[in-house]
Amino acid sequence: PPPPPDEVPAIEPDVRGAKTRREILAKHSNSKTCAECHRKIDPLGFGMESFDPIGRLRDKDVGGRRIDDAVTLPGGETAKGVDGLIKYIEEHRKQEFVSNFCRKFLGYALGRSVELSDRQLLDEMEQALAANDYRFSVLVMKVIESPQFRNQRARDFVTSTR
Repeated sequence: PPPPPDEVPAIEPDVRGAKTRREILAKHSNSKTCAECHRKIDPLGFGMESFDPIGRLRDKDVGGRRIDDAVTLPGGETAKGVDGLIKYIEEHRKQEFVSNFCRKFLGYALGRSVELSDRQLLDEMEQALAANDYRFSVLVMKVIESPQFRNQRARDFVTSTR
């Protein structure tokens, strides 16, 4: 989603009486301005609620309450936890996920934004993944064998004077 509009105030909703994170966010997203984005992002966040802020699996939140990771997705489908989100993505959004993953991975590997001239490589990455059961190693090899990766110009480096 895009960043919040400039006129959206800092998140300090009146959360008196809210006992769970869902209730707190429900109060915040009651605003029409906030609701549009929260409709899209909250299901993903709640679906991953069984992980703490550093990625450890948990069954209770920091307040000791049981985790509720059941969600209703924007299209009306329901999912429970990360496994449910994975199933939803595989069944309804796989191509979008693969395309975005390839773009982000390539940008990270090259240390720059993906450009129009990278389109052919991105298509090849997606095809290689599909042909090889979506193995990550195939993606890595496709990138490191690419001209974009192998022919990078020297970057400006700051060296230590120690």
